[in-house]
Amino acid sequence: MQNTINSSIIDSGKINEYLHLVDVKQFGMERVLTIFIAEFDDGIIIIDCGTSFEINRLLRYMKKNQLSLSAVKYIIPTHFHFDHCGGLWKLYEKIKVANQNVKILSSAELKHQVNNFDNLEHFSLAKKTFGGLIGELKGIDDSAFEIITPDDSFGEKNFTPHPIKVFKLGDKNVNLAIFKTPGHSLDHVCPLFIINGKLAFIHFGEALGIKGHKDKLITAPNCAAPNFDYKLHMNSAEKLNQLNPQNAGFSHSGFVHGEKNIRCLMIDHLSLMEQFRNMIVEYYKEKPETKFVFEKIYPFLKTRSDLGDDFADNPTVRKMMLTAVYGMMTDLKYR
Repeated sequence: MQNTINSSIIDSGKINEYLHLVDVKQFGMERVLTIFIAEFDDGIIIIDCGTSFEINRLLRYMKKNQLSLSAVKYIIPTHFHFDHCGGLWKLYEKIKVANQNVKILSSAELKHQVNNFDNLEHFSLAKKTFGGLIGELKGIDDSAFEIITPDDSFGEKNFTPHPIKVFKLGDKNVNLAIFKTPGHSLDHVCPLFIINGKLAFIHFGEALGIKGHKDKLITAPNCAAPNFDYKLHMNSAEKLNQLNPQNAGFSHSGFVHGEKNIRCLMIDHLSLMEQFRNMIVEYYKEKPETKFVFEKIYPFLKTRSDLGDDFADNPTVRKMMLTAVYGMMTDLKYR
């Protein structure tokens, strides 16, 4: 059953006439990573995929819900971090068996990042922090990618989204657009669907933080070193704040319905990130040690989730929250 409180959905299932939410239970826990599948008359789109460990769970969901792999036209990663597209190679290989024409829709930068994991600091830090949980990483052949240029002009006066692809849903046209939203990572994007001239759905990825509370319209910070850029992140969030989406998805995690609810989350995140940064500055002045700053701010981070102490004190969850603290400290040049 879908759990809808404050118009939020957190459980796997079909949300509306075209959208599926899949909790792939990343790191063996619920509500860590959400995958979205858009099912149109003339093709399927998968947004993000998780690590190599989550691919089979995603495929099982698709089989159970009669979502044919042969109908998948595009896989769209929101950004190159291992927890979002570490298993991209595996998903692509599985789908390609059924559909030789499937493509990974991405920027040139994301493609470069994905295929250079051996030489990137992000992956070395991730392996040091999360160990084997990052899964198996492999490069992907150039032919798998369809390179696009994400739109970075949204938020400007009289802006009109430029559709990259058009799909059919009954008698309606669905325009797929992809906005460039750097900050969490330099290659971060937000895919969105426009139906009948309205922004029907936007996938925020991590451009507006983490939604860890099912009952409250609040977010949690997400600042992954070494790529996090506070200024770019806030600029992207400000631009997103000018949009009026009817529905929104969060990578971490779930779905939110209603313009007013999404507006509350947008405003909360802008305020939260400023508060979070100021708290780190304050604690660092008190004692310039990462462990000290983390332990001081950890009780506050726990209030941004409803998952309870057992979840928040899980070693993997603590590492995720430590990553957020360390990322902001890196941006502040403390590390």
